[in-house]
Amino acid sequence: MTGSKEYIINFGSLPFGEHEFEYQIDSAFFKQFDNSIIQDGDVGVLVVLEKKETMLLLDFTMEGTVNVECDRCLGELILPIESYDELIVKFGEAKEDDDDDNENVILLPIKSYELDVAQYIYEFITLQMPLRNVHDEEENGQTCDPEVLKEMEKHLIKDENPPTDPRWEGLKGLNLN
Repeated sequence: MTGSKEYIINFGSLPFGEHEFEYQIDSAFFKQFDNSIIQDGDVGVLVVLEKKETMLLLDFTMEGTVNVECDRCLGELILPIESYDELIVKFGEAKEDDDDDNENVILLPIKSYELDVAQYIYEFITLQMPLRNVHDEEENGQTCDPEVLKEMEKHLIKDENPPTDPRWEGLKGLNLN
């Protein structure tokens, strides 16, 4: 990812208390990330940063849509995104016996004064996507390209009686009752 200063929050100069930062995520944002599965998008992000004496609490609220490639027909698929995520930023040095497995807690050096939230926004958006991105009339009101499906049908192997593995032949006569 090539950094963009737009997503860097300079918390060092902020007073204690809550501060809001708004971002509008589009295709330029997703192009910053190598091999991004998201091609385009229109996502509104509100980051509420609460600065405390020993830590930062960040709340990410996101709503919008992202454009990805359908896993079946490779056509454009528009997915809704709606998310609320939290991130806790602590200050200090990492210790060997620290086994904090909470992914929403990060540790910054004590002298840090800024935080780039772009990677966290990208990860939170990506985590909202389903495992399989396909057009589904019932779920997302979109359908696959019929020409692509027709071409795929031509190349499917349709074997009504697949060959049986000979190792299973001995079990056919076995009666368990």
